[in-house]
Amino acid sequence: MIVPGGSGGMNAWDELAELFADDAGAVAAVPRLARHWELAQGSPEAGRLTAVEGAAAVRRQYAESLELLRLAEGFLAEGHAAVRYADIGSGGGWPGLVVACARPGWEVHLVEPLQKRARFLDTAARELGCGNVTVHAARAEEAGRGPLRETCALVTARAVAELRVVLEYTAPLAAVGGIIALPKGSRLEDELAAAGAAMAALGCELAGVAPMRPAVSETVRVAVFRKAAPCPAAYPRRPGVPERRPLGS
Repeated sequence: MIVPGGSGGMNAWDELAELFADDAGAVAAVPRLARHWELAQGSPEAGRLTAVEGAAAVRRQYAESLELLRLAEGFLAEGHAAVRYADIGSGGGWPGLVVACARPGWEVHLVEPLQKRARFLDTAARELGCGNVTVHAARAEEAGRGPLRETCALVTARAVAELRVVLEYTAPLAAVGGIIALPKGSRLEDELAAAGAAMAALGCELAGVAPMRPAVSETVRVAVFRKAAPCPAAYPRRPGVPERRPLGS
């Protein structure tokens, strides 16, 4: 695990770089990620962006974000040098802004419904020199009916809702053949068992479940779905409906 002070004199950011040493983009992004953390800590929204502090934040927010990216890329089609990517409920920028820093050649769309957080994301992206980022101050249900609909090679959402709900938030943005990568904890099996109807309705297939490396998290696994067919026009439903009435409930 990444720990305060690190080992062998390394700090948590050094250990982050070492953990992703085989990813040149991630290693190059570490100084910007450290700057992002400073911006998040200095934001008026700081207490609401994350409750995790210090070295634990480097692991929970940045290492888990980069690990989500690493695992998701294993399912992307060959030749994905330029990817249109969307992150739903980006909050303080984990994982979406982290991915933008590590993959500057990607077109990154951050969907965040809370206006103050959306403004923070926009300010942080400019401060970090992330010209590849567009922030959408909108609900997922609205974004799923806008210009991003069925255009993204990769869609992520972290700590947003149960699987049936988050699939309705994310699937409409994924292109046919695209990937939806969702980190989940101990309830994953139960959520997968309940999500069959939602997957069928939204044109998704389970592509695999990939555990994060123990050095990053001993509990988080990433459920990866492939968009197998176009999403019916009925989805996503009106804002608030997916959470009140999950598909298959």
